[in-house]
Amino acid sequence: MRAAIEHRLGDVVVAAQSRDGGYSQGLASVLTTAGGERVFVKAVGSEHGRTQWLYREEARRAALLPAGVPAPALRWSLRVEDEADPWEAVAFDVGAGRNPVTPWRADELAAVAGLCDRLAEIAVPAATLPDYQDEAVLDFWGRLAGGDGTGLDTYDPWVAANLTRLGGLDAQVADAVRGGSLVHGDLRGDNVLLDPTVPGFAPLAVDWPSAARGAAFVNLVGMLPAVRLEGGPDPQDVLAAHPLPRGTDPDAVTAFLAGMTGYFVHSSLQPPPWGIPHVRAFQRAQAEVCVPWLRRRLGA
Repeated sequence: MRAAIEHRLGDVVVAAQSRDGGYSQGLASVLTTAGGERVFVKAVGSEHGRTQWLYREEARRAALLPAGVPAPALRWSLRVEDEADPWEAVAFDVGAGRNPVTPWRADELAAVAGLCDRLAEIAVPAATLPDYQDEAVLDFWGRLAGGDGTGLDTYDPWVAANLTRLGGLDAQVADAVRGGSLVHGDLRGDNVLLDPTVPGFAPLAVDWPSAARGAAFVNLVGMLPAVRLEGGPDPQDVLAAHPLPRGTDPDAVTAFLAGMTGYFVHSSLQPPPWGIPHVRAFQRAQAEVCVPWLRRRLGA
């Protein structure tokens, strides 16, 4: 894999600085060549087939992003064929900056909320990126009602007592997230870079395998559970300080939140994926933020 990357770069790699955050397996490093070129490369072997698929999707979708998206540019992708262990790699420009500080600072949260506003203003032509309603969090309450996942009784009893009502909201998610704005699909602090040397931090969004076309409010609402568990404000307090785009339907936000809550609850009760044992705890923590937030929006 190293030989293939160096061949693609046209130079030998003399230094590698690992980027250890996030929830993907494999290499994620800023590489420096003998000639001084720097490039961010992710690579993974065949034992992580889902991650390989994500890297291929990221390369495909990043190439389709509209002009002006605040994101490091795609350089190239490659697949090293080997019958025993084929590898996938994808390379991007090196984005300036670092992830937001946690616990979240008010000025950095404002910068990331501004990034969400900027993404909401980027129109995505139809039939380019996938429509988010075709990939959104759907029917997880129905799966839970059908007994998919043990341990539901470890959550607030309100959840189990309201599965039918919550399942009814599943059907509203697709319409709720329909729209023509750029949706990142997995925006969190570990997928944002802030440059502390620049006024306003010049935020960039990284990791785009879920890039889609959808509702303008999705990016900000979708990241608030992670913000809260990383020491940030309550989601409703964030929305009070950083309002959603004009014309956002509150019922659509509630339906999306219901779908997202179902996803986190359901996922947290599944066996951990191989190689990422800590992801279920992260999903559980986000579910514990979402449940009281959803109850509050439903007046329950």
